[in-house]
Amino acid sequence: MSFSFLSGKSPFDEAEEKLEAGENPSGKPKLPTPAMGWQDVVFLIVLVGLVVGGYYYYQYTKKNSAEAFAKCDELYVAAETDPAQLIEAESCYNATWDLGFVSDSMEILRQDRLGAIEDKRNHLKDLFTDVMDAIADKDSAKALEIVNGYKGPMLLPKSDRETWESIAKAGALKAAVEAAAAPAGDSAAAK
Repeated sequence: MSFSFLSGKSPFDEAEEKLEAGENPSGKPKLPTPAMGWQDVVFLIVLVGLVVGGYYYYQYTKKNSAEAFAKCDELYVAAETDPAQLIEAESCYNATWDLGFVSDSMEILRQDRLGAIEDKRNHLKDLFTDVMDAIADKDSAKALEIVNGYKGPMLLPKSDRETWESIAKAGALKAAVEAAAAPAGDSAAAK
């Protein structure tokens, strides 16, 4: 061991110079440092896994959303001929709020369809008010005409729907009684 600090340098200065020169201060050859450690490799694998997994999750949610909206669209289109399907279409579109992916066009479609269903509900409520006003005025013919002119009270609350259906049944019963009485009256007049 030499006392280089007598020459004005401390051992720490010598070690620092050796490090700067690329030598190992202990005298052993310096090993090259790897460009990437195992932690870096694990981090990159996790990062690539997250990116690939995110992509596949995005594709999965996009596909599920498209299928859900297609089902809702089928129900809504079927409601054009069978208005009872409107309730199912409305609940289907309301269930799409929980989907993980909804594109702008899907969002616009959902808003339009739910708005159209709500407009039909409000129209039906207005018709029901007209029916109740006709009954209050003791104009059962007008009430029956309104009830028979619409394809069903499917969008009304349960109590209003029951009232609507009872009016329709009373009208059907009255028509059946009149139809049964008409042939009997015609045959009596012929005698």
